Amino acid sequence: MVDLIDELGEVLKDLKSGKTATPVTIRTFLSWFGMQRRTTSNVDYINSQLMVAGIRTVPNYLDIWVDTPITFELISQHKNSKTVEAPSGSSSSAGASDNAPPENKSPDDPSFRIGKIESANRTPVSVKPTASLQEAITLMLARNFSQLPVMTTEREVKGVISWESIGARYVTNIEGNEVHHYMDEAHEILASASLFAGIKIILEHNYVLIRSADKRISGIVTSTDITHQFEETSTPFLLLAEIENNLRALISKKLNISDIKKACGEEYLPKDFNGVSELTFGNYVRILDKDENWAKLKLQLDRITFCKELLEVNSIRNDVMHFDPDPLTPDNLATLRNVAKMLDFIRSLGAY
Repeated sequence: MVDLIDELGEVLKDLKSGKTATPVTIRTFLSWFGMQRRTTSNVDYINSQLMVAGIRTVPNYLDIWVDTPITFELISQHKNSKTVEAPSGSSSSAGASDNAPPENKSPDDPSFRIGKIESANRTPVSVKPTASLQEAITLMLARNFSQLPVMTTEREVKGVISWESIGARYVTNIEGNEVHHYMDEAHEILASASLFAGIKIILEHNYVLIRSADKRISGIVTSTDITHQFEETSTPFLLLAEIENNLRALISKKLNISDIKKACGEEYLPKDFNGVSELTFGNYVRILDKDENWAKLKLQLDRITFCKELLEVNSIRNDVMHFDPDPLTPDNLATLRNVAKMLDFIRSLGAY
């Protein structure tokens, strides 16, 4: 029997007594379990706790930005509500599939959802259709925006005003000084849509508005946001590639095939192994952790500390290569940067 963590036990106690659970952010929810990221192993453990408690998160904690607030409900109550709300003339299961979010489980949907981008969950600054053009321009200049949604309520979008739309109407000498005279049609997409579907719209219009499951405009994603997202996603891969290339160069320059086979053992090497390029990251650590191999490197560094840093890199590498949905922590990213910098520095001094 799995013991519930204290925080989830308190949530269960409140729900069973008829109280409404206090909303928390997904980041806080993860911290209850001593976690920071929604890795595969972390999600499996959290879901096992939720299953034992008979609780689900609303909305599903897997599908949205990590600082989004979530609340909780009993799964039994959720199922009962689906039965009551099923449309007349249809089965309760049909009504549930139409109206209910999925239960918490390990995701089998490999798509990258645009709703997981931070800016998709940050309520955008907007202007009313009757606002003055000067107000819109002032906001855009003050906030360094290229466009502003034109809205009457958090769900009702009338259009978008941008430098492009203002310029196009200025050259035609349009009359009027209110925002609606200068706005273009708005372009939006559901938060649950594929990131790549959103990118297609952004490439054409430089932005896309994000509409959440409750029909609100929850954010705006621009070409700048996509650039930041690409940098955040690609940086760990590039740093890992740099580290591995340096380790390959170090080992190939200083050690031979016999040294490698002796350090790793046949069971840890690829079949018909004949080159450094075939080694795994775990192989690098085993090779460099051997006293006789370390002596051949002729580095005036501590072997144990050096290999400990590589083991930390390997642990981070496992998360990155499993394409976990959350960005690396600042500490993990700093580890990759520092190890890459150390290896580059050693190489620049002619060590290999």
